[in-house]
Amino acid sequence: MQPDKPPNRSQFSEQHLLASWEMVQRGSKAAGVDGITVDLFAGIAREQIRILQKQLQWEKYAANPAKGFYLSKKSGGKRLIGIPTVQDRIVQRALLQAIYPKLDQTLSPVAYAYRPGYSTHLAVDHVMELYQHQPTWVLKTDIQKFFDQLSWSLLLHHLEQMKLEPIVVRLIEQQLKSGIVIDRQYFRTNQGVLQGGVLSGALANLYLNEFDRRCLDAGLPLVRYGDDCLVVCPSWMAADRALNLMQGWLADIYLTLQPEKTQIFAPDESFIFLGYHFSAGIATPPSSPSSPSSPSSPSASRPSRSGGRPPQVCSIVKTPRKIRTFQPDHYWREPMTTLYVTDQGAYVKVQHKQFQVYHEDQLKISVPVNRVTHIVLFGCSNLSHGAVSLCLQHKIPVLYLSSKGRYFGQLQTTGQAQVRYLILQVQKSFDPAFVLNQARAIVLAKLHNSRILLMRLNRRRPTDVAAQTIADLAQLMPQAMTADSVEALLGYEGQGANLYFGALATLLKGPFEFDGRTRRPPTDPINSLLSLGYTLLSQNIHSMIEVAGLHTHFGNLHTPRDNHPALVSDLVEEFRALVVDSLVAYLVNSKIFKPEDFTPPDERGGVYLHPDALKKFLKHWETRLLTEIHHPHTGYKVNHWRIFELQVWEYIACLVGDREVYRPMRWDK
Repeated sequence: MQPDKPPNRSQFSEQHLLASWEMVQRGSKAAGVDGITVDLFAGIAREQIRILQKQLQWEKYAANPAKGFYLSKKSGGKRLIGIPTVQDRIVQRALLQAIYPKLDQTLSPVAYAYRPGYSTHLAVDHVMELYQHQPTWVLKTDIQKFFDQLSWSLLLHHLEQMKLEPIVVRLIEQQLKSGIVIDRQYFRTNQGVLQGGVLSGALANLYLNEFDRRCLDAGLPLVRYGDDCLVVCPSWMAADRALNLMQGWLADIYLTLQPEKTQIFAPDESFIFLGYHFSAGIATPPSSPSSPSSPSSPSASRPSRSGGRPPQVCSIVKTPRKIRTFQPDHYWREPMTTLYVTDQGAYVKVQHKQFQVYHEDQLKISVPVNRVTHIVLFGCSNLSHGAVSLCLQHKIPVLYLSSKGRYFGQLQTTGQAQVRYLILQVQKSFDPAFVLNQARAIVLAKLHNSRILLMRLNRRRPTDVAAQTIADLAQLMPQAMTADSVEALLGYEGQGANLYFGALATLLKGPFEFDGRTRRPPTDPINSLLSLGYTLLSQNIHSMIEVAGLHTHFGNLHTPRDNHPALVSDLVEEFRALVVDSLVAYLVNSKIFKPEDFTPPDERGGVYLHPDALKKFLKHWETRLLTEIHHPHTGYKVNHWRIFELQVWEYIACLVGDREVYRPMRWDK
């Protein structure tokens, strides 16, 4: 139910917002998309800040798109700059103040940009501590399209790991996804942060923090200023080693080095870093009209690193987020992001930017729109026109299932596919080598993960059938590796699935019989749980694919055809055992479900969950999605929902040529 009073959010008190407003006044006076300049806002500041404070307290605040324009770069080309509205700048400043104490403790000492008490002079002094001892070889490089390429999923994971208040993370995510308006045309992006806002510099440092620490742990004397990196080494071999290591670590977080700006300088070669000219162990600062240039020495005075305030300006953030005794957590509980509506006849309305679920004329739950990423409707439940409009406006997919969990369709905004990706998807679909390579990787990952699940279950309740299947799958995988066609791969995949489900049946205990996989309809309780889980898994990945800008119909293992999201089917395969089958095995072996939780077979032989049991399954499903596991390609421990998104970006990296072969999610033993 909606509380009578808003939660106490001290970071958004009127006093804190007024302090943020004072800092905004010291920056750019330009207007955002609403045309309100800082000087114009000053006349209504008190009143607007009181309104803003109430919106933040009640989670009704919505970020505006940034106003975008291009600036020419000295090195050629153009840089996209985004100017948030004055109101959004105040919120961003308040958010920066809220995250800064923990953020500064998190960052490594080699990050010199966008931090109080750190500067280019300190970065140069750090370089000189090593560069003065000649001979040295210097690796100087730049990260390609750094601000444009940051993965939102990884960035939000880092914020969550800082143990910030959930409202702070949600508001930062809203700023990231608010989009940009260029020449009166709105653009929605799916990654990166636009340069020009308050938060982007701090977020950029956070994104690269693990990269910094990897460099330091490997003994690389890194000095980083934003996306400019420099390593002073005692030999060419050491510099080349540093380059190879850095390329690999950046690839793990979906970044690459800029080839034309990556170079190893020998001891007799000079170079420029942060405007300083380095040569023969001496750094010369850039000349100014008022004073002649003078060499820099390591004994130069160093400003204090303590006592500084949070940065006045960072850079940007916007780019374009028996149950008759009804309880609210049957629909929603923290920290869920999906609103499930299972009660027949329930109706979802909107009031004050809150989704409100009514059943039998009673308000059952009210959830701020900013907290919801998906809505799932089961059976005879519906949305008001206002709720539909709000979902489309905020790009919240609405999934329609039957009361038995059968997929009907979904409501989602159109036009999310990016043309550059679509062109590549079409081209690659006609490349037999590309299609075969990706299909092979997908099948091998599915067989591997299926085998690992059997191994885990067999340790607890060993059976001869499971032990033999584990050995058979180990022999099947090398055969699939040598398959010379997609058709042959599908044969190995089908053979592996038959073996796998036969073994899985022997590892499930309890009153339920399971003789193998049956679909449309599921004819027993185990198949009923599997089908429901696969449906929810598919729709989660479907949404991730569309949000990333890919077309869902161009797959590799599954042939592109009308009315079939082949790419969704491809990316689901690696997660079947990993997410759904393991959950079903847990629910059955833990005796969480009983025979009375399922309906008798219908006229087609279909068996389904009763409504109250469905709600129980959804709770466990959400818990599984929020469980954190190790993601092998980034090295981070993230929840399953984030892993789905990261794997979509793994496929994009393969599609655009950053990797030759897709790297599926593979379970450790």
